[in-house]
Amino acid sequence: MFGLGFSSDSELVNQIKIGNEKALLTLYKQNIGAVKKHVLKNNGTIDEAEDVLQETIIAVWQNVAKPDFLLNVKLSTYVFSIAKNQWYKQLRKKSKFKVVDETMNENFKADETPLMYDVKIVRDYVNRLDETCRRLLMFFYFDGMDMNTIAKQMGFANSDTVKSKKYQCFKKLENDVKEHFQKDDFI
Repeated sequence: MFGLGFSSDSELVNQIKIGNEKALLTLYKQNIGAVKKHVLKNNGTIDEAEDVLQETIIAVWQNVAKPDFLLNVKLSTYVFSIAKNQWYKQLRKKSKFKVVDETMNENFKADETPLMYDVKIVRDYVNRLDETCRRLLMFFYFDGMDMNTIAKQMGFANSDTVKSKKYQCFKKLENDVKEHFQKDDFI
């Protein structure tokens, strides 16, 4: 079950805590099957499952690094619960965007809908990002490119590098928006 030289959950957690990349890879490999199965069963794609697991691994890594971290369930149970929450969060975002798209398809003039104000704000904040982040997020979210295509297009080593950079760029965008707005500003 543990593979790659790790004999227990606590040993794997300790290796993650000290920054052993092999431990993170082991964690990824141990959980990809269950996460893919869950995401695919719940209207997702393989790419989305891989993104969810990558975000989950980052969350686990950040949580394990906290001095007060205590694992009181199996590590796989802990990882799966975070992955499920990550996926449900993405599903909620997807459904929000779908509602926005349907609203925009009604017969509104562009300058009459309040949604255009929100779109302009988002566009402004995306344009404030550096060129790499701006292009990467546009390719992924607006052009619908997969990670491998983006890697080739932008000269990244592989899709994992793109996923990591996408996460960093999105967090930067999210933090910039949160710095200037509150949730109620967009409801």
